[in-house]
Amino acid sequence: MLKLKRHKTFVKDMAKSNISEQHYTKFILYVSCLIKEEELPKEALDHPLQGEYCDFRELHISGDLLLIYRIIDDTLELIRLGSHSQLFK
Repeated sequence: MLKLKRHKTFVKDMAKSNISEQHYTKFILYVSCLIKEEELPKEALDHPLQGEYCDFRELHISGDLLLIYRIIDDTLELIRLGSHSQLFK
């Protein structure tokens, strides 16, 4: 089981977000899968990123609500939460 770390940018993103209860439930489900090192549902569209985020991964909570994260050793680090336009300016 992985340890959970929330990056300061993620904490700010989460505080600013207005996530619906349905999307929050998916967010909790996906993070739980990651912590337990279980396979994510295919609908999460989990994939590695390129460019400035080349060491990170992204998953889709909904169509345009994304979570950027990385796993280092035994730690899951949540980096950013938001839409494509918010995260990739």
